Amino acid sequence: MEEQAAWLALAYRSGMSDSVKREIALGPGADASDYPPDVIEREAEDAQALADLGVRLIPITDPDYPERLLMSQGPVVLQVAGRADLIDEDGVEFIAGSGAKGRQELAERIESGSRCVVVLSKGMLKAKSMLRALHEPLEYGQMALISAEPPRAAWGPIRDSHRDQLLAMLSQESAG
Repeated sequence: MEEQAAWLALAYRSGMSDSVKREIALGPGADASDYPPDVIEREAEDAQALADLGVRLIPITDPDYPERLLMSQGPVVLQVAGRADLIDEDGVEFIAGSGAKGRQELAERIESGSRCVVVLSKGMLKAKSMLRALHEPLEYGQMALISAEPPRAAWGPIRDSHRDQLLAMLSQESAG
């Protein structure tokens, strides 16, 4: 858990710009010794809580990190529930996972059997009810939920903006 905690600390507690975080991630990588023990302890608790929910942390150096996002300056760490490899598959729909319109769109996609990736504007530890409600489509590989927000981050307008940027990266690569 310490390695995952270091990645969470780099991604969410470092106070560095995204480009500097990416440079560190792709260079020496995340190192727990760069952060105070209490930060690593808190992040390790979050990493364990995510694992208990079936959510994987995928740092940018992981072979499972989506190619689409590597090419688009994607986030340093992704939280993923379901099939991470869906992100790189052709014919997958990318949708925003918030609001009544988002829930309705998601329900329609599940009903039609579409494969989709839902991008959240909050952390996965704030999406527990959604994870439970979508257990079957996640388990059977029909969809994935992803977030690049801190695990305990609640929804907010700035988080919608981050989600929309991530959706644009995914859509740009899928269209190309």
